Amino acid sequence: MKKQIVISLVSKGRLRSDTLKLFKKKKLNIKSKGERDLIGYIKYKNTLIKCLFLHARECIDSLANGTADIAISGKDLLFNSEREIQKKIKVYKDLNFGHASLSIFCMNTWIDCQTMLDVSEIASDMLKKNRQPMKCSTKYRKLVENFLEEKNVKNVEVIDSKGATEVMARINQCSLVADISSTGKTAKDNGLKKIKDGLILNSTAALLVSKKSAKNSYVSSFLRLLSK
Repeated sequence: MKKQIVISLVSKGRLRSDTLKLFKKKKLNIKSKGERDLIGYIKYKNTLIKCLFLHARECIDSLANGTADIAISGKDLLFNSEREIQKKIKVYKDLNFGHASLSIFCMNTWIDCQTMLDVSEIASDMLKKNRQPMKCSTKYRKLVENFLEEKNVKNVEVIDSKGATEVMARINQCSLVADISSTGKTAKDNGLKKIKDGLILNSTAALLVSKKSAKNSYVSSFLRLLSK
């Protein structure tokens, strides 16, 4: 029986283009019906590589649920996933693209808000005055909640962002935002400034593998090729 490896790749954006450059460098030609086809194939020695083009978060899920053996996606998404999912996945190697940081931002007009201690004090005053906690909008709830707990920042409610997180404070839906950023331009364009000690995580794209699949010699061989 011919061996097969399933690898999940991000379907759009910079992660997709940089991943395809990596495969091209390794002389791995992904054959598909076209750019919009979500399934491709690579012939590698005596192994068939099946490529699934998914949303970056779905790449993580595909490893945990057994759909894929290998994936390339952002470490931020892995570390924001459920603990049971993380237990099933190994970071094989950080890749030299997809660099970004997850940080907490507030509006530029908040002149007296520079540090997380300032955030804590303002949140306390806000609770006393309005009888409501300060709100922080993000797509990274688990990472943000853990960070706030580590910093001993109380009276901040983390709310889920479904759209463009950076604009939420600007339209008064929240006071803080926690978002991933590579250049900081989008935050700046929306009148946001980074809290000085509000860095939650530095992230990159990573070569990920299902711990179960990592036991297979042909999977390990392909991982070594991609990581050289």
